[in-house]
Amino acid sequence: MDRLQKYLLPLAIKIGNLKFLVALRDAFIGTMPVVMTGSLAILFNAFLVDIPDQFNLPAITTNMQWLVDINNLVFKGSLAIVTLMFVVSLGVNVAKIYQVDRLSAALVTLSSFVISLGQSMSTTFAVSANKLSALKKLLQGVDGLSVGKDGLTATISGMIPAGQITSNGYFTAIIIGFLSSIIFCKIMNKNWTIKLPASVPPAIATPFMSIIPGFIAMYSVAILSHFFQMLTGKLIIDWIYQVLQTPLLGMSQNFFAVLAVSVLTQLFWFFGIHGGNVMAPIMEGVFGVAMLANLDAYQNHKPIPYIWTSVSFGAFVWYATLGLLIAIFWKSKNSHYREVAKLGIAPVMFNIGEPVMYGLPTVLNPIMFIPFILCPAVMTTVSYFATKLGLVAPVTQNVTWVMPPVLYGFFATAFDWRAIVLSLVNIALATLIYLPFVKMGDNEELQQNV
Repeated sequence: MDRLQKYLLPLAIKIGNLKFLVALRDAFIGTMPVVMTGSLAILFNAFLVDIPDQFNLPAITTNMQWLVDINNLVFKGSLAIVTLMFVVSLGVNVAKIYQVDRLSAALVTLSSFVISLGQSMSTTFAVSANKLSALKKLLQGVDGLSVGKDGLTATISGMIPAGQITSNGYFTAIIIGFLSSIIFCKIMNKNWTIKLPASVPPAIATPFMSIIPGFIAMYSVAILSHFFQMLTGKLIIDWIYQVLQTPLLGMSQNFFAVLAVSVLTQLFWFFGIHGGNVMAPIMEGVFGVAMLANLDAYQNHKPIPYIWTSVSFGAFVWYATLGLLIAIFWKSKNSHYREVAKLGIAPVMFNIGEPVMYGLPTVLNPIMFIPFILCPAVMTTVSYFATKLGLVAPVTQNVTWVMPPVLYGFFATAFDWRAIVLSLVNIALATLIYLPFVKMGDNEELQQNV
């Protein structure tokens, strides 16, 4: 325990204090009101469309179509443009670090990200071989339409491709967002700005001061994007998605990667450090992106791309403390344990475990170290392979973290009843793992009384 504390605590504190990781974490958190609203819109439509479809009740969908349409509008204004919101939030949080004007930083970051995007969308339609030649002659010289060996290609220019501002654009938003906002903030701090008399009101002076830093930041991204496309023949966002985002998300779906995140989060918590905050850049930057990709696929009735997401942890793992409380109520004779359990059961039912962690405590408690780490590891293993083997549907709904256990998994999997069974199995496993260690706590109290 001493060795773990000696080497782990400084590392966790160092990670938790890295200013750019903190900015990244806070940028994801900043988008939560809109992301959660969009997620609820999809969840409501699951009640109105998917469940009636499963039980052959089309009348429900027909009668509530007006509400389905409203939910679709909410989705369009939230998850469909989630990357644009994130990049604004990132600009604000980087500006906090450098203590410069946040609004200007956010706008420059947003503009820089849009600079890196494509400006057209193309769709190819299959055409029979005997018609290709005639069609090519007919459409010769028509803007936006071309005929090739694959068929008829229609191109619409002067627009932002929708697929680049959903979760697909997250990694580009992180890279371009950091680059542009840091350039802007550093130049602001160097005072390479337009100087105005002190008599000018701040509401006018601040935007003027931001002109030169914004100019340099935006042109830096534009030059990078232009020459990158010239040299590679690809948009920078497409290259990042293919070379960085897709492989990294694929690696995150490896069982050992999922297990490592689960164990490390608990390990940090054991030493009194907020594991969720320390692991947030990985949790949101990788598993959070997977969650949004699953949401988008579910909304558009496409195959679900990822087995495990950030919400999967909440749906099937993070309520291990409930197993501890059940074990205490079931077998413990330790008066302190039982009193804390009575006080802590209500918060734990809404996934708030701090009263138990610090009141029992499980934090820095050698008796509880093994089950505190082992329970989430076992629950992660069971849930991961249950999902991978198709015994439970993948998580596709971004459910609020205070959703009670069992219901959490049920809602997160778009009402898969098997998620209820998996949740109950996990709670039973957590209870059995904690049980012998709870009894050790009883023995310790008896020894102290003697």
